Amino acid sequence: MIRYKVHRETALLHSPINNFELEEQPIEYRVDPLTGFTSTFHYRTADSPVIFKTDEVVLENLEHNTFKNCFFCPGKIHGYAPKFPSQLFPEGRLTMGEATMFPNLFAQKSHSAVIVLTRKHLPRLYELTPNIFYNALKLAGRYFQKIYHSDKKLRYAEIGQNYLYPSGSSVPHPHIQALASHFPYFLLTVYLKKAKEHYRKYGMNYWEELLLKEKKLKIRYLGSTGTVEWLVPFAPGRHDEINFMVKGKSNFLEFDDTDWEDLSTGLNHVVQAYHARGLSSFNLAIYSAPFNLKLPYFWAGGKIVSRSSVQTYTTSDIWYGPNILHYGFIDRSPEDLATLLRPYFI
Repeated sequence: MIRYKVHRETALLHSPINNFELEEQPIEYRVDPLTGFTSTFHYRTADSPVIFKTDEVVLENLEHNTFKNCFFCPGKIHGYAPKFPSQLFPEGRLTMGEATMFPNLFAQKSHSAVIVLTRKHLPRLYELTPNIFYNALKLAGRYFQKIYHSDKKLRYAEIGQNYLYPSGSSVPHPHIQALASHFPYFLLTVYLKKAKEHYRKYGMNYWEELLLKEKKLKIRYLGSTGTVEWLVPFAPGRHDEINFMVKGKSNFLEFDDTDWEDLSTGLNHVVQAYHARGLSSFNLAIYSAPFNLKLPYFWAGGKIVSRSSVQTYTTSDIWYGPNILHYGFIDRSPEDLATLLRPYFI
């Protein structure tokens, strides 16, 4: 059974913002029902212009100054981008619509692909259409099918995106990464273990139970895009975190065109909402159970979070708490965030 745990405290100080009168600042701690991950929520830092408002002039300058040497752009990508081994993909690179896939020049895992989303060098978030996401994600799906059939011992895969430099991207031109290996990553290990325990104890898939509960509560549930369900987590790990799950599908090899399309539609909804709030940078991660397993207790899914926006002197939103001690810190309640994003899913 899913239980939501909250602990509240109050910080006291004489603030110069209020003429040094005594001020009470509420602090809230939340615990993720599946993993036990803790998240800290401070009400006073929401919409801080220091971190979250994009400087459009700086963004335009970034676009102009990086265009000339961008090897992800048309006219340069085919001369500079790596190629896959011929036994894997004889054509060297794969394309679909505007998307182009090739191996990562600096592999992170035994199978590391980069997929450039669009020909445009630096589109704004509102320009990332469902079709742009779909072409890239569909190529990732083809990649996973191909590498698994060439190595049936391959197990663990992920899809990720770092959008602009505050998110960790070294190339402004939008792209995603499709990775696979024989060794699991930490979050997947935790999810597999905890989800199996939940299923054995309560006889129900955790994400299915979570979905039923959140739909009933109507305070963090956002909506569905076909086969994909979207909600704001009770205990987020990062700012503006949105979680999604693909109903009834355990791993990427089970995804069909409809799943990739529905996922792309939802991602477009989220980045549209981010743009409307003045944001410009985000991280996306999509996880999957091991390729060879159809698990009744596990649904594939993912997370998308906002990052510090593009500014002259960007302040990172990741400090020692999230980076070393591994607890979440957010500046807006999940319930308020859901209220802001829900209209995009109607």
